[in-house]
Amino acid sequence: MPLVAHARARGLAPSLTPSGTAAVTAERLRALRDAGLARLAVSLDGATAESHDAFRRVRGSHRHTLRILASARALGLPLQVNTTVCTQTVADLPALARQVEAFGVTLWALFFLIPIGRARADQALSAADIERVLEWAADLAARAPYGVKTTEAPQYHRVLAERGRAPDAVGRAGRAVTDGNGFVFIDHVGNICPSGFLPEVAGNVRRDDLVSVYREHPLFTALRDPARLGGRCGRCEYAARCGGSRARAFAATGDPLGEDPGCAYEPRAAGAHAIAGASDAPPPVTAEQVTRALGTVLDPELGLSVVELGLVYGVRIAGDAVAVTMTLTAPGCPVHDLMPEWVRSAVLRVPGVEHVDVALTFDPPWTPDRILPGRGSN
Repeated sequence: MPLVAHARARGLAPSLTPSGTAAVTAERLRALRDAGLARLAVSLDGATAESHDAFRRVRGSHRHTLRILASARALGLPLQVNTTVCTQTVADLPALARQVEAFGVTLWALFFLIPIGRARADQALSAADIERVLEWAADLAARAPYGVKTTEAPQYHRVLAERGRAPDAVGRAGRAVTDGNGFVFIDHVGNICPSGFLPEVAGNVRRDDLVSVYREHPLFTALRDPARLGGRCGRCEYAARCGGSRARAFAATGDPLGEDPGCAYEPRAAGAHAIAGASDAPPPVTAEQVTRALGTVLDPELGLSVVELGLVYGVRIAGDAVAVTMTLTAPGCPVHDLMPEWVRSAVLRVPGVEHVDVALTFDPPWTPDRILPGRGSN
């Protein structure tokens, strides 16, 4: 609870994925909600008690998981269901999709198994089976009342693009968030890794600055550079949009920049288009799109967006690159280090945006008269 409260106080939206055990009581869930928990994620890996408990190797796990879902829903906590996609669970996916809808979840996250830790290589789906699941997931996302996202299957974004749907089912840009590229993982001893499925240590938060490691460590910068990818991933016209699973490449070859063996797609010849008669290039980025994205970034203390507060001084667009010049309410503002990252993340959700530069300036200094009319408060 203290960690959740601290994260919320720093302007973050903390989520939690507990184990499906008796330790997760309604009282503890209520305390987490009151501390500021933004979302509860629960793992459900089978449509029946038999299949779920067999995968989890814990008898009674399914019963506790359903109880946790019911308690969280009664408390009004936003819900996410995580499902591991592998040879043991793939047949249950249609039934799970119906159950997820009945639970009233916000998001269904499909985690495609990577053979690390206790996971075995023979549990992972073939590239052809992964493709079939992604096509099914894209069909589901078009009609489901909840979002559908994938982890370690960024090819999903290519599948959506081939259908003419650049944004994904949860409203982000049509570019995958992958290991070290929009995602960072800190383990139980403080090690900084690109993800929990790519356990290459780039630093430790006990001695290293997390932001500096993410921005500057050679492993992280390489993972964000499509030109560094090898094999079919390096030749693929969807390299910037997808990039392949870096964790799967690492598990298979020891090279996090290698070809993703879980992808069935064959890159097209230069100049060919994946969508017949159309270009893969997204439409030009507009200032209106960027402004709408900036309108989703809230000052946690004032409860108004950076646009409503008049914090944005200028926006420049050059192709797929956006430069934002902005200020803060004061040079010593508590969110001084966080706000640029929030702005960068929001603008990267705009289809077609690949690069965002955020420059802070305090000349001229911000004054309350910059707040949009009718948006001020006492």
